[in-house]
Amino acid sequence: MVNCAPKTSGGWYFSRAEIENNSPSRRDGIDLKKESELRQSYCSLIQDLGMRLGAPQLTIATAVIFCHRFYLYQSHAKNDWRTIATACLFHAAKVEDTPISLNKVVTAAYEMIYRKDTDAAQQIRQKDVLDKQKSLVILGERMLLANIGFDFNVQHPYRPLVRALNKFEILEKNVRQVAWNYVNDWLRTTLCLQYKPHYIAAGSLYIAAKIHNVKLPSGKDYAWWNEFDVTPKQLNAVVQEMTDILGYKRKSLPTCPTEKPAETSLPKKKGDSSSPESCVLSRPGSLTRNSSNDSDGQLEMINQNHPSSCNPDGKQVYVAAEIKAEVQARGPDASESVADSEKSHKGHGEGQFRAYSCL
Repeated sequence: MVNCAPKTSGGWYFSRAEIENNSPSRRDGIDLKKESELRQSYCSLIQDLGMRLGAPQLTIATAVIFCHRFYLYQSHAKNDWRTIATACLFHAAKVEDTPISLNKVVTAAYEMIYRKDTDAAQQIRQKDVLDKQKSLVILGERMLLANIGFDFNVQHPYRPLVRALNKFEILEKNVRQVAWNYVNDWLRTTLCLQYKPHYIAAGSLYIAAKIHNVKLPSGKDYAWWNEFDVTPKQLNAVVQEMTDILGYKRKSLPTCPTEKPAETSLPKKKGDSSSPESCVLSRPGSLTRNSSNDSDGQLEMINQNHPSSCNPDGKQVYVAAEIKAEVQARGPDASESVADSEKSHKGHGEGQFRAYSCL
């Protein structure tokens, strides 16, 4: 097993440029578009597999983040997403105190991956086939642990979102559900590797409220974003990226403040933790199966047509301008700098996250 993955001083948060330009998959000839498709594939598998096994959404979300973190340091060309995704869900279930037996995870994953094969259900119940798949998932879990540095501290936007919805007494079911759906949608992107969970919660609530014409509380001495401990500049940055993902026209949004892309690369590790053989949930006699051609059911990138997060009325969300207007109305003290805020948010969490129920 290789050495644990080192992290930067910012914890598990990187700029979009760092994530895209320093991807190990890029060095192996996998372009950004293909890597995005593979990201959607493993997120879909984790979500579907978790739901089939009755795992809570919190466990599923933790598994997705584990998988994102793994591929920060490892290439898709050397580590098949199906095995890694299965291993991430298996491990996340233990971390979130919702354990699922290895036999159940492997059997369900195999049947889902090879659902077009009518013999798959019978094959996976053969002892030699099951044992081989279990050994691959265990290997995948060991690789995961090495690459995330045994860091199981994962924070999610669910808690700050629910707390704000209740505090603001937002009872409109559509707003609550759309904001919740957005939080789930962002899991399929790199936002959780770029922004802290309370930033994502704030952006999700803001867009959901604007879509349904719900005014968030704000006054001379208080603005709603204070509940999320985020500055207007930080909020504007995350919302700009969210609206880009959703496909809103950029011409309706003023230019967001940007930072010069960091030139530092993701920290490198000594050695290579990719498996000695292609780490694939494989069928007997089918070790060279091409994952790119075997991903039926892959979901497209999140866009404005996504059923869980679309803008049903086709309304434009004039995000940046409205945030700016609210800040100006509150006076100069509201525009706290990003640097000042970040001093109080070093690291990536204030402690181990605890499970709780969804809306």
